[in-house]
Amino acid sequence: MRVVICCLLLILCIGCEANVLHEQRITVTLQDSHPWGEASHRPLWHTLVYTDGEGTRSSIHLIEGQRSITLTVPRDSLIVFCAYPLSFLHPYGGFYHPGADDTVTLSQEQGELAKLLLDSYQFNPEAVEHINGTFLVDEVGDATLLDGNALVVSLLNGEGIPPDLRHYEKLEVVVSDIPSGYWVPERQSQKPFWNKWGEAFSLELEGGLQRFLNREGSLCLSLYVDLEKGEYLSSLSKAPPW
Repeated sequence: MRVVICCLLLILCIGCEANVLHEQRITVTLQDSHPWGEASHRPLWHTLVYTDGEGTRSSIHLIEGQRSITLTVPRDSLIVFCAYPLSFLHPYGGFYHPGADDTVTLSQEQGELAKLLLDSYQFNPEAVEHINGTFLVDEVGDATLLDGNALVVSLLNGEGIPPDLRHYEKLEVVVSDIPSGYWVPERQSQKPFWNKWGEAFSLELEGGLQRFLNREGSLCLSLYVDLEKGEYLSSLSKAPPW
């Protein structure tokens, strides 16, 4: 009987050691509160999506006001994180690098780059897991002003950052005929604005889909910007509830 117990304890110890050698406990934290949460005086909930080092993605629901979570991740691969406010707004992004500290801070500035890697993970997980995330962040910065498709294709092919990667200027967007009110952007890099019914005003915007909240009118202005073509589309809808 003693022999059986000793064997079980030995197996348990070996398993624990293997986990310590191959896995890392880290704390993932959102850097700043969301502009919509500040405007409405009510924090948003988030969906945290991240690569798992095994070719698939995991997701966790963060309740209203929850700004950090502790996770167990593989030690030997890049882990990409995106926290989507209300599951679909512009994400907070960040990366865990092998050998790095046990704290990862997610920011909107890294959100677009993290989203590009997260969305492409299914096509070539091994390539994404072996990217030098620190170097990539330093070289690319805010990915909302570059050709994201060209960057991802080059990275997945193992070619690194393309030397001829295109960077764009912000596009001037003219908006008119929207209800009066105070409009708050979802991106921290943009500024809120006041408008009066019928007046036209211009915004300088990054690429992709971006939204502005009119809390008093429970309205959401959505603008999709194509920097390559220099075009944009706009739509007005009810604000998402939370």
